[in-house]
Parts: sequence; C-alpha cells; structure tokens
Amino acid sequence: MVKYSAEVYTRQKGEICLKINKVMFSLLLTLSVVITSFHSQTIAQSKQSSPTQITNSDQSIVLTKLNDNVWVHTSYNEWNGTTYGHNGLIVSTSKGVVLIDTAWDSAGNYQKTEALLKMIKTHFKQNVVLALITHAHDDSIGGIQALLNQGIDVRSTLLTAKLAKKYGYPSPKPTLDAKPVMKVGDTVVEAYYPGEGHSQDNITVWLPQYKILFGGCFIKSSDATDLGNLSDANVEQWDDSVKKVINKYPQVKTVVPGHGNWGDQSLLFHTLDLIKQHTQNKS
Repeated sequence: MVKYSAEVYTRQKGEICLKINKVMFSLLLTLSVVITSFHSQTIAQSKQSSPTQITNSDQSIVLTKLNDNVWVHTSYNEWNGTTYGHNGLIVSTSKGVVLIDTAWDSAGNYQKTEALLKMIKTHFKQNVVLALITHAHDDSIGGIQALLNQGIDVRSTLLTAKLAKKYGYPSPKPTLDAKPVMKVGDTVVEAYYPGEGHSQDNITVWLPQYKILFGGCFIKSSDATDLGNLSDANVEQWDDSVKKVINKYPQVKTVVPGHGNWGDQSLLFHTLDLIKQHTQNKS
C-alpha cells in the first residue's frame, strides 16, 4: 500500500507541475503579446508626435522635415497672377534656431513671418537666435521687421543691406562678408557670395554637418523650365557664379532652391542648363 501511494503521489505531483507549467506558459505568452502591442502603439504614437510636415491654419506656410534638425519653411504668394511657394530653412541648434530667409512678405505687411515665428516656437520649443537674408527681394527679406521686432540678430552681406534700404526695408547687420562662417551652439553655418546671378547680392548657405546647401533663388528646381524673375539678374555672370558653388561644395547631398522642390547636386547643373538655354534663345 505504501509503494502504491508513493507512485500515485509522484504521478499526481507530476500532473500538477505540468498544469502549473502550462498556466505559466500561457501567462508569459499573454504578457509577451501585451508588451509587443504596447511597444507597437508607443512607436506609432511617437511617429504621430513627430510629423514630417506642419501647416498653419490657412495653409500659407508649410514646414517640411529634411532631418531631425533641419526643416524647409515654404510660404506662398502671388507673382504675375500665379501662386508660387518660396523656400527658406529652419535650423535647430543647441542654442536656438537659425532662420534662413523670412517668409514671403512685403514691406509693411509681415504677417506670414510672424506666423512662421509662432510655428517655430510651438513646434521646436526654441527661439530664433539668428537669421540670415540671402538677398534683398521680398520673398527673402519681406518679413525682416517681424524679426527685428523680436530682437532677433539679422545678418546679410553689405550689398544686401544697402539694397534692402533702397527697396524700403530695414537693413540687416552687414557682417557676412567679414564673418561668413558662424557657429551657433553645435552647428556650423557658412554664407557664401559666389557673384551675381539671380540678383546682384544672392548668397548661398552651407550646413557642412548635414551636407545641405541652401541655394535660394540663385538655384532653380529640377522642374523649372526657365530662369524666372530676371528683373535684377546678371545672366552673363550667373553661369560662372554657379560653377564657383559647384567647385566649393563638391560633397553636397541636398540642395534647396528658392522655389520648387529640393533635390541633389543635379539642381546646380540644371541651373547651368537653363542659363545656357536662355543665352542661346536670346542670341
């Protein structure tokens, strides 16, 4: 009887252990599913909280992400009866935001740039600490008064500062000729004047850490079929000026034009092709 009871006890103990193991496996499997689901939801929420494009209420300004620290700001306006977008850059640094060009405003009416500054404050949780103006046309300098009203350090070349006054705008600080390379926190920003082209004073802005070149209106988008506004252009020199940029920044990965879609280094060569076509058509 004792031997039989021991065998029964051993068998029952084994069955109980097996049941416990099954229950534990089921619990672990359920826990794994819950953790995986939570992780997926967390990733999805993270993606939703980090959009790649932000638009203001009337869709007059669009912010588009290039990378975690560099965004394109695009504002819209009419020129010759057609609506166009103009691009600038927002560069987030450890010390605040560097803004390349204002929104497309006009003298005395800088509401878009005020809206842009609010969007930057809301999304980046930073203030604009420095702004660069790439040339003195309204699509690049139109909102300068909004920047100055907030005490932002606005810089340009001496030529742009002079032309700004001529066109009825406040003059930026003319420091970029003497100090074209600036370090703001952990980010290097380089201004470069290659010579005349779209305008007398057009400059480019280079972000070496990101291999991003802001060409402004000096560089045309890949879908551009002509050189655009030539009222202040020097087409004869434009070709040589673009070649200087190509030679200076051979490592460029992304080129952002003043109007239209951004792309790679091919935009520089496309601009050369458009200059050549214009010259041939004119002759």
